[in-house]
Amino acid sequence: MPPISAKEIDRQYRVARQTLGIHGLLRDRFALKSTIAEIILLLASVIFCAATFAADNVYRTLGLSPAAAHIGLGLASILAFAFSVTLLVVNWREAWADHRDAARRWSHVVQMFRTLRDDDRAWPENARDQLNAEYWEAARTTVVIPENRFNSLKRRYLRKVAISEMSSTYPACPTVLLALLLRARHILRALKNSTDDQDGY
Repeated sequence: MPPISAKEIDRQYRVARQTLGIHGLLRDRFALKSTIAEIILLLASVIFCAATFAADNVYRTLGLSPAAAHIGLGLASILAFAFSVTLLVVNWREAWADHRDAARRWSHVVQMFRTLRDDDRAWPENARDQLNAEYWEAARTTVVIPENRFNSLKRRYLRKVAISEMSSTYPACPTVLLALLLRARHILRALKNSTDDQDGY
């Protein structure tokens, strides 16, 4: 087996950091979705329990017909049940756990890359086999990033990195303004490169 090239190790380090960042984004997104869904179901359960024991005078005080209110509560209960079944199917809590574990695994890989890097910010040849094995083991054992969302997640990760670098240079500038400046700069560059490409034909 030929030795692992320095270029391949550089690529693996870059991909490992990107993969870690994307799993972090997915972990936080699924955690937020799961928490919001659980809060909605909890509030709905409390409201339904309270409404079940409410007298008809309570509905009349609120300007509602008791019969219509009971029908509305019944329909809302059906919708809440359907929502709870949907949550069981999509299983955001399990997806959160999968991406949390993946983020931890890739964090270990990235830390190993950083630890074994020498003073010249390169990796010695005797450490490349170990790094290569850790990289592919993490790729094999962690949950896969959804292919249909990969490009959008990659762009979001790269924007986050770029804004972080700009924040270090301009710490007093609001993050929202930095994001707008970054977007405007990249749009202008894309338009310029597109025009240059067309002129080349």
